[in-house]
Amino acid sequence: MAEAREASRKPEEETTLLRERVLTVEGAASRARESALSYKSVIVDLDKEKVLLKTDLDSLRESFQKMKVEHVNGEIARSVAEEAKRKDIEDVEAERAQSRRLSEDIERLKGELLEKSGAIAQAGKVIEDLRVANT
Repeated sequence: MAEAREASRKPEEETTLLRERVLTVEGAASRARESALSYKSVIVDLDKEKVLLKTDLDSLRESFQKMKVEHVNGEIARSVAEEAKRKDIEDVEAERAQSRRLSEDIERLKGELLEKSGAIAQAGKVIEDLRVANT
């Protein structure tokens, strides 16, 4: 009978051990489900943040593109302004050269005019002298 009791205790002990294992596994499964739910929440939050970051990135790309266009337009405007300045300087230099030539021409013509005035005055004196001598 002792053997029968001993034999019946073994299945009871094994059953108790199995129940404890089942409780342990169920506890682990419950913790795993809670972790899975927590991870799902984290994944949802990360997806939201990913969408926000993608929106920010798209906005930054658009801003950068606009800045590139503005920079290129600024470079074109600067180049055009430099070319206009260079042309203006050339025009001013050409006008100065022309002004110097005109001043030189005026001075030359003044000299010629003085010579001719002197010659006319001398011719007038000669004519006067001839009139006096003829009278």
